[in-house]
Amino acid sequence: MNNLINEFNSLIQSVPKIIRALSNTDYKPSPTKWSKKEILGHLCDSATMNHKRFIDRLSSNDELVLELYKQNSWVELNDYQNCYTIEEILTLWTALNSRFMNVLSNISEDQWKLQYISQNEESVTLSWLFTDYIDHMKHHLNQILG
Repeated sequence: MNNLINEFNSLIQSVPKIIRALSNTDYKPSPTKWSKKEILGHLCDSATMNHKRFIDRLSSNDELVLELYKQNSWVELNDYQNCYTIEEILTLWTALNSRFMNVLSNISEDQWKLQYISQNEESVTLSWLFTDYIDHMKHHLNQILG
């Protein structure tokens, strides 16, 4: 997990510089597609949700079901397209992921093995969940960066 945490930390450090150099972050390819700004907002929502998942799992001895969220509704209700500048969303993204990093840096080897029950009744570990989070982030960052 150390390599993945290091990669995450590297993304937190490098992504802001890259995104600040982009233009047309407000452009929507179609009314139903997200702009780059909205994709970054979605990554803020994902950071919020995954931070919560980790806190919930680390602070409970109960069996927990992995809570899903309605990503389109979150982006729409947060209205990243109209209510925030790209700089404001980027500041939020950096702060949320830095906060998440603080939690991750204190997880023991045994805690990485703590489990959630997924929506399809499979067990997934915190290690799996974090790997999925990074893969998801990189997918969307590639969309933003073209």
